[in-house]
Amino acid sequence: MKKLADMSRDDIYELLQRVTHEDFFDSHKRLMRLLNAPPSAESEAELVAEFREFFCEYTSLALWLEEYEENPLQGLDPHTALAKKLRRHLDYIHANRKTTLDDRMDKRMGIPLESESVPEIKVSELPPAEFRALLRVLVAEELFSVREQVVALLQENPSRQQLDASFRELFVAYELFELVLDPYHYDPDEGLELRPEVAAEIDQSIADYESGKVKAIPIEEVAKKLGLDWECID
Repeated sequence: MKKLADMSRDDIYELLQRVTHEDFFDSHKRLMRLLNAPPSAESEAELVAEFREFFCEYTSLALWLEEYEENPLQGLDPHTALAKKLRRHLDYIHANRKTTLDDRMDKRMGIPLESESVPEIKVSELPPAEFRALLRVLVAEELFSVREQVVALLQENPSRQQLDASFRELFVAYELFELVLDPYHYDPDEGLELRPEVAAEIDQSIADYESGKVKAIPIEEVAKKLGLDWECID
């Protein structure tokens, strides 16, 4: 991502349009509805499934925002209300965050952290009441109200300065959201099973290979058929 100072008004506008219309925010609304529904075995299963979707969409949103490496306070008048608010939030984040950016990228892929200094709570092992409590904290994060403000702003004819300030506020709100997830480990693929027909097809392919019914095609031959150059390295 370019530095904000190097982005035109239209660049920032398009970025905010893209970010604020990520499917993550639609999943947030569905989670809200499920959390407000009467608890039942069926609704709990739907909640678990929707959280998986919510988490996966969060990783998509993160791909856009993690490229922003500037200090959100850089270039802001420190005496403005926005700068003071962002300063408080950033101080809180820096005081409480235990993970690095690389750690958070691993966590989004469901990779447990190796560092013993960062204990992780497995979301999949939370009792239902604690799972719901975590979700209620997440869906109430400032990120979602800031997003609504940005969406409303984009409907007007905002200046570059307004768009710049909105992006900074949205980014810091996203960082606060991530901070809530900092102590937790969640693998969205955990517990998922292959469809029976897919599993059967894989098993049959393995059996055919092991019985000699089919032979593996050398990678060099595959590359040749595709018109690629392949240098086999032993």
